[in-house]
Amino acid sequence: MTVFSSFEVLAETLVPSGILPSTAKNPFLLQGYFVQISLSPSANVSAVNFNLIFEETTDFTQGAGQSSLQAQFIDANGNVNIYSQFFASTGRGFLNQKIGRGQTLIYGVQVIPSLDEKAVPIPQGGTGWRGTVQIVSSATGALIATPTQRLVYYDGTNPLSDSVLDAVVYALPTFNGGTQI
Repeated sequence: MTVFSSFEVLAETLVPSGILPSTAKNPFLLQGYFVQISLSPSANVSAVNFNLIFEETTDFTQGAGQSSLQAQFIDANGNVNIYSQFFASTGRGFLNQKIGRGQTLIYGVQVIPSLDEKAVPIPQGGTGWRGTVQIVSSATGALIATPTQRLVYYDGTNPLSDSVLDAVVYALPTFNGGTQI
């Protein structure tokens, strides 16, 4: 098993309540974790099977719970697919995946709070999960994988009705410092 990177997904206010003055803005943020996985067109194998496993300290039960986690992948044709099997076994994540030579797939997990207009705001201690991601592959050294965090900041606690203040994407370091798995 190869430890790949750390991860953090959030749906909460930026600063815990009671710290900022009451007149200060406290943006609500959604933060997701994404991994782009490729198999080079010149790879010495035609396809690779792999598992993308998430190990989280509370087994995704803190805050809004497992029902608020959305897992999806973008297939080789560019189609977004909701992945409903994330919690299907004790190996949390994208299991029994396959990628062909010359393909790139993107996997993502994020917290999607209720988008109901009457939803109760999620405080800073709301829903935030952290842990490690492992990639288990049938062909060592064949995959290229790059992890990113993607954040969206809102001017209120309801992403359905509040304005976006900013959006940020940044690369995460990998456990071994490289992208070859």
